[in-house]
Amino acid sequence: MRSSSRLLPFAALGVTGLVTATALTPPAEAAGFGLPPLSAADRYVMTPASRVVAPASVSESHAVNADYVTAASPSSETDGHALVAGSSTVAKVDGVQVRRAGENAAGASFGYTLKVPRGQKVRLRVEEAGSPTSHYQVLVNGRVVYERKPDSAQAGVWSNLSGLVHYDVALPAGSADSINVTFRNMDTPGHGARVHAVWTLAGGGRTAAPYGGTVSDPRGALGRGTTTLRSDAYGRPYVVYDFGKEVGGKVRFRADSLKGDAKIGLAFSESTQYLTTSSDYSQDPVGLATETHYVTAAKDRSTVADPVIRGGFRYLMVFLAEPGEVKLSDLRLDFTADPANPAPARYKGAFLSSDDTLNRLWYSGAYTVQLATIDPKTGRPYPGKEGPVTNDAIIGDGDSVITDGGKRDRMIWGGDNAVSDVVSYLSTGRPGPAENAVAFMAKGQAASGQIPGLFLTDKQGYNLGWGEYAEWWVQNYWEHYLYTGDKAFLDRWYDAMKKNVAWLESKADGDGVLDLKGAGGTWGYGNEGKGTYTSSLYVRILGLAAQAAEAKGDAALAKTYRGQATRTAAGVNKQFWDAAAGAYRVGPSDAAHPQDGNAMAVLSGVATGDRANAVLKFFGGSLAGKYGDLTVDKDGSVVPRYISPFVSNSALLAHVSQGDTNGAMSLLRRTWAPMLERGKPGTLWENVNPDGAPRLGSYTSMAHGWAAGPTSFLTNQVLGVTPTSGGFATFSVLPHPSSGLRWAQGRVPTPAGDITAAWKTSGHTFTLQLVAPRSTSAMGGVPADGVREVELGGTTVWRAGKALRPGVVVRDGLIQVPGLTGTATLTAVRG
Repeated sequence: MRSSSRLLPFAALGVTGLVTATALTPPAEAAGFGLPPLSAADRYVMTPASRVVAPASVSESHAVNADYVTAASPSSETDGHALVAGSSTVAKVDGVQVRRAGENAAGASFGYTLKVPRGQKVRLRVEEAGSPTSHYQVLVNGRVVYERKPDSAQAGVWSNLSGLVHYDVALPAGSADSINVTFRNMDTPGHGARVHAVWTLAGGGRTAAPYGGTVSDPRGALGRGTTTLRSDAYGRPYVVYDFGKEVGGKVRFRADSLKGDAKIGLAFSESTQYLTTSSDYSQDPVGLATETHYVTAAKDRSTVADPVIRGGFRYLMVFLAEPGEVKLSDLRLDFTADPANPAPARYKGAFLSSDDTLNRLWYSGAYTVQLATIDPKTGRPYPGKEGPVTNDAIIGDGDSVITDGGKRDRMIWGGDNAVSDVVSYLSTGRPGPAENAVAFMAKGQAASGQIPGLFLTDKQGYNLGWGEYAEWWVQNYWEHYLYTGDKAFLDRWYDAMKKNVAWLESKADGDGVLDLKGAGGTWGYGNEGKGTYTSSLYVRILGLAAQAAEAKGDAALAKTYRGQATRTAAGVNKQFWDAAAGAYRVGPSDAAHPQDGNAMAVLSGVATGDRANAVLKFFGGSLAGKYGDLTVDKDGSVVPRYISPFVSNSALLAHVSQGDTNGAMSLLRRTWAPMLERGKPGTLWENVNPDGAPRLGSYTSMAHGWAAGPTSFLTNQVLGVTPTSGGFATFSVLPHPSSGLRWAQGRVPTPAGDITAAWKTSGHTFTLQLVAPRSTSAMGGVPADGVREVELGGTTVWRAGKALRPGVVVRDGLIQVPGLTGTATLTAVRG
């Protein structure tokens, strides 16, 4: 039973009054409703208006690259830069060659002699292997100019691999033609200095052969001019272009090589932090393949096209990789995301509210899923091979399919689709990409009945190592029918659903608790045995399977599924509830308390009443942090301790299920809003460290579909529009206002036509307006707290605690009115 104690009174919403009904076409533009037109939301659409995209600006360029040294080239270090090696060595770290002063080697050092333009201010640009522990100094001519301190933001996974990062050091103008640059470990150096490359950069001056490189007119390649890159043996001239937001596709440009065949490097990153000449990690195994693409420009101007898709990046570094000179023009990106959509920027769905951040989050989530929607012939090869990446593996059927992310893995993951599919239905309104993903996984059903959670590539095939994702497939199957009304799809995969549920049931013990030992891990950890999370998720999907059975007319099976759900819920409560903590344990052998299991326990109805309220209190007390709620309350658990937007999506829904809209909005703002800050890709991240950094270092996908939950949350819960039967034949409009949000409106595409809805708080009234296809029927609702009267179309349907129309009820903190069709207005008056 849901608690209504957390629902805000109208006074907290700025509401103190009465409700009336008026005609509305469409809701957002109704006379007297006072909201901006819904078309005003178009400014938040991030999808490019054209399939050909130009960078928005030049992010970084230096007229003079006076010198460049890299540990990847022995001749560069020794012949060109008078290496003083000390006891340092060269090794491959994080997938690239670095010079190492020595791990835990106090005082160890190495250094180079680098050319600089006399009389010019100089900037050192250093590429290093990222590390949370490295502590060393940078010295110029024996004077300390920079201290590289330990940095928790560089903590990745897999032995702290975080990829290359870069930093800059500003130097004053000098009177010499060269400087001695030394990297020296501190007394407790951790990983110590691990340097891949160093530049001396200046705004002007001269370079002396064989040193240096120059950049002329860096903006020229963006317009009608040209950008010229010239380098000698020890130059690496470059320009960093900023597309203004995450994009994906193939880079092309016009090039004219003036000295031989010019080798041009294209390096990519979703953030400036990880932008280096070696790009970032996108390939498995990590650090094996190069993410930088190389193309060659011949004499005479011609179009140079990168043959490889880079699925997710914001920043592009174009550099001259070998001595020569080249003129570049007409630099463009052929945008390849959402490939089967003829007009990807023209959303069928929409959302707009009084809160700019919420609006940005809705469209960021929608765009994140579009970037993850790819041609299934352009998946990521697995395992990766050393050398250039290709992105040419077959990972599904059809003309487009929703994968986990654009940058990586570019594969279908069933758990990721549990979030991203609904976002796709609500934004682009195109069912094909989700349908292709759900059906393709069903085609790989094992003889045991298990539906795989992952398809690696055409060469590796289906993977049965993700038992949790077999559960999520049931939700994906049922929600596809709910949002599309595709009866043929429901019928086609109904037997597969039954066999999949039967396989899950075979893993249940006498109390109904699942034991997935041998059936693989979960979203982020390898707990194969019993646990609160997978068993609570089983309760949830049994309820969805029961709805599917009822849609098929199989009432007996629906009853069986609901009985199994009741049994499993009781088993979870018996085995895993920890009264002292006010939360559920991970499992029988792990006494920590996880976010995933507790959120799912509330969402599935395993936790009710006082236990559900205790869980929400536990979230706010033991898990809450600046950048979201942690995945578990203590270290040492099988569950890794960080912030998972995927799990937090379930937590959002858990809060709202108990009437705690403010708790949900707090979680939303802490977890997702920081991802939209200046300089970031503008899309939603795979996961986050407690300090707000990407959890997996540069391997982190910063446009990951399982993080796109804010989009569906804002439409389904804040606006309140949710299907209750196939294809929105019936649906609910049950808004959940929160403190400070004055109004919300949106458009939801359905097979019968668009639903438009809007709500507004003003003075004494809360007004809900709806326009829907007349073939559909809605249950509408308004917050009940303090309301004395509700009107529908000028007719009073509820007054002073009594229903004046059949079917009107108070449920879950809302006064709910059934049978709304066509155009309808509900008005609630407090007092």
